[in-house]
Amino acid sequence: MAASWIAFHLTDRCQLDCQHCLRDPELTPKDLPLAIVRKVLAEAKAIYKSGHVALTGGEPTLHPEFTAVIDAIVEHGFTWHLVTNARRIEWLLALVKEVPARRKALTAIDFSLDGADEATHDAIRGKGSFREVMLGVTLCSTYEIPFVLQGVVNAKNQHMIEAFGMLAANLKAARVSFGMMQPTGTHLDKELYLSPQAWHRVEERIRRLGSVLKIEVGMPEGYSVDEAFHLCDPWKSQQLHIDVQGRLNLCCQHAGIPGDGTRTDVAGSLHEMSLVEAHRNLLKIIHQAQMDKLERLAAGPPSEWEKFPCNDCLKYFGKPHWADEGTAGPEAKRDRWRGAWAKTRLPVVS
Repeated sequence: MAASWIAFHLTDRCQLDCQHCLRDPELTPKDLPLAIVRKVLAEAKAIYKSGHVALTGGEPTLHPEFTAVIDAIVEHGFTWHLVTNARRIEWLLALVKEVPARRKALTAIDFSLDGADEATHDAIRGKGSFREVMLGVTLCSTYEIPFVLQGVVNAKNQHMIEAFGMLAANLKAARVSFGMMQPTGTHLDKELYLSPQAWHRVEERIRRLGSVLKIEVGMPEGYSVDEAFHLCDPWKSQQLHIDVQGRLNLCCQHAGIPGDGTRTDVAGSLHEMSLVEAHRNLLKIIHQAQMDKLERLAAGPPSEWEKFPCNDCLKYFGKPHWADEGTAGPEAKRDRWRGAWAKTRLPVVS
């Protein structure tokens, strides 16, 4: 069945300056309009029989109409989860407990955690953020709300894979997830880069960990595959992603990422067309990408980096991507970024 779940990129607002963040928060960040959320929910329920919603950002709880978003999800009969940095966890849990229907529809809270200890995590996400996640975990355990610990693997934390898994198991997480970092297009990519060979070792370690731990161990889309025509959930229409501007696009990995303009990952604005109309356009984009991939395969075997589907997709659409020399593709020009590195303006690896 198409579109089994909907992903809303609610906002670019965030209190942190994570080194691996793909977003580009401006001084006046964009927020997904509530009207678009309601429109998508109504169409998705009526046409696709969708049942679940994921909320991402930025930090989704900073959306100025976050409460109304949750209530719209519940009113339309969806379940939901969100990805959070935990900085507003007490406010979030109070909101959830206030109305029983909100709590009943909540399947899990996914905490972003990038290390098994405070020093590693805070070096990537900012001082104090590790303790905030631990508070969130404690509160979720107290209120019997399932939680997930999800990390983004990179050169600075790949040594902690096993420790991270053990921490999640000891904390009784519902799942632990090891995402593969995608490049940001900034100079910070150089410090976080791993070679294809290093990623293969990471994959093997995560698989071994999954065979040992009793909790679920997840490897989200991005790691290497053997299939020439591997289809991820967005390409199979199992997930439809709405970006912060109210447009249907390929997925969260593309949203707000600089491109060279040769190809678009945006299927259409939902301010101007129905979800079905935009979905038709999305299928055309995906079909053309598959046709072009067939031509590339006919010309010769894929390179090592082309076996990583997300990286191959980002490269095809002219976005920053990993290469043997580091990061390739367009630079992310983030002159108004709030992070301390903006003051240095160091060159991007290319």
